[in-house]
Amino acid sequence: MLDGWGYGVATARDGKEAAMVLEAAPVSLWLFDYHLDDGDTGVALAGRLADRHGARPTLILSADRGGTVRRAVHEAGLSLIAKPLKPLALKSVLDRLLAAVGTGAPPRAF
Repeated sequence: MLDGWGYGVATARDGKEAAMVLEAAPVSLWLFDYHLDDGDTGVALAGRLADRHGARPTLILSADRGGTVRRAVHEAGLSLIAKPLKPLALKSVLDRLLAAVGTGAPPRAF
């Protein structure tokens, strides 16, 4: 779907791969699931990557609609969208995040 919207997409299976992606090429936007392997979270990963590579607009995705997830994402100043994703809602949030930082097209996300 992101490719169809003109985004260049890079993928990473974990924080180590995410750091390698950022070292290889600039990325305009981060999309992370909230619940990651080994008890990690997308919020924590975004924080670690921002400390090392500079912050990026970040969208957290989660099927967990509990208050703990919403609170953690909100306290980190990140955006949250519920799964299952609705394509138009996702596109709207991505456009808003990128417009806020003036990122030109085509953006690259992972």
